[in-house]
Amino acid sequence: MNLTSALYAERQRLRRERVNVFTRARYKGDKALWSRVQGGLLQSASLVDRKDLLNQVLTHYTEEIGGHFDPAVYRFATKTLPFLFNWLLNAASVNTFSPWHLTESLESSLKITGEVEALQKLAEKGTILLVPTHQSNIDSVLIGYIIYLMKLPPFAYGAGLNLFSNPVLSFFMRRLGAYTVDRQKSNVLYKHVLKNYSTRILREGIHSIFFPGGGRSRSGAIENKLKLGLLGTGLEAQIKNLQEGRNKPNVYIVPMVMSYHFVLEASSLIDDYLAEAGKHRYIITDDESWQYGKVINFFWRLFKAQSGVSVRIGKPLDVFGNFVNEDGISIGPNGTSIDPVRWLTTRGQLGPEPQRDMEYTRELGSRLGERYRSENTVLTSHLVAFAFFETLRSRYPDLDLYRFIRISLAQRSIHYSDFLAEAEIYHRKVKEAAARGQLFLSDELKTTNVESWVQDGMSKLGVLHDAAVVKHREGVVYTEDMNLLYYYRNRLAGYGFSLLSDPRQRVPGQNDAKGFLA
Repeated sequence: MNLTSALYAERQRLRRERVNVFTRARYKGDKALWSRVQGGLLQSASLVDRKDLLNQVLTHYTEEIGGHFDPAVYRFATKTLPFLFNWLLNAASVNTFSPWHLTESLESSLKITGEVEALQKLAEKGTILLVPTHQSNIDSVLIGYIIYLMKLPPFAYGAGLNLFSNPVLSFFMRRLGAYTVDRQKSNVLYKHVLKNYSTRILREGIHSIFFPGGGRSRSGAIENKLKLGLLGTGLEAQIKNLQEGRNKPNVYIVPMVMSYHFVLEASSLIDDYLAEAGKHRYIITDDESWQYGKVINFFWRLFKAQSGVSVRIGKPLDVFGNFVNEDGISIGPNGTSIDPVRWLTTRGQLGPEPQRDMEYTRELGSRLGERYRSENTVLTSHLVAFAFFETLRSRYPDLDLYRFIRISLAQRSIHYSDFLAEAEIYHRKVKEAAARGQLFLSDELKTTNVESWVQDGMSKLGVLHDAAVVKHREGVVYTEDMNLLYYYRNRLAGYGFSLLSDPRQRVPGQNDAKGFLA
């Protein structure tokens, strides 16, 4: 490992880092370590043991990353958090509230569909690597509760290091199975330690969660460009398990797609995306999820609107990207069963093969991106945002994205009757896509009454935000925030629903000639 390049990358990171009362101790520890490394590298190799310097860095990274799961804390959390959530749900959803008689349940506000039974069976046959889409820092809280509702054992999961800055939150997260991932650390040494940690816990049969998108979706679109490094740890763990003859050696990749009517950090995320700042920094450290009042308001609005969260468990995959049945058997493209050992044997030897394994992981990443789109549940709010944005766009087809999102309030207003007519066209498109198996529809969209789902979508779309994303008043529909409208519109990017899209240029995750997500 090249300590010099790691030193350079870390010194650059420390210069950029903004320190607060919670992160000061960690910052000082990092700075002291790398000062020692720099001092050691400046001296002759005969005077300083470079191997010892390397071990200090590896130990530092390992201690930072490692979780400290505590069964007692887990039992406490799984009993306490559901009660607290249900208490808040009841307080928000009814006019007369009795704290001693809870009539509403959080479980009823979380709609979990898809391959739940298959996931439960596979969890007993091998190790699960659950790979959700990622929209908000709230995801981690809800996914932990969803796993509990599905009667699965606790999962280890990687969470952004910034979430551990609060000492109370850090205490619980570490003891509930979380390990840290610092996306601001770009050096190869750190990535190597993180990858080894992920591989090791999978080899030990510990079910795991990580977000292959690398971070929250800035644009609001479903992730398409996935981080293959950590995704490949499943393959690496399975190879080592097979070599060692371990019981239940297989690792199963299970996609999960979460759908919200509103996202806590949407405003910060889309502003960051539009400014293209995401190319230069890997994490936003000052968004809405750091403001505790807004976090509480998020759950309050979520429960008060009783809009719920849609969670779909996708079809399980093997480490190559093939579908897996409930018995844990991989099914090839031609419908026949596959023996993973044969796929992992080269020239008669079972073991890693870098070029081959990289190609397998690339195929898995590609398949996972496809599955995210296919397992997506379209909510009324998604379709309202898409239909309204595209209806506006059809009136100004010559404008590029950055000119379009700056049109005046008068220009972004449409007669309600005209909007209903346009919305019906897009409703038909998504229903046809659902019939082809390209996505799923929420129950509210399984109707022929366009006005009913439009009203539902407008009532729930972005209700957390100060500005109305889509508002109906006195026969006119308009938006108060074009950036937010674009964010929620992008949930349906990549399907080719836009009447202005060129099918020859429609590549999910890429922009068209005018800068719009295709």
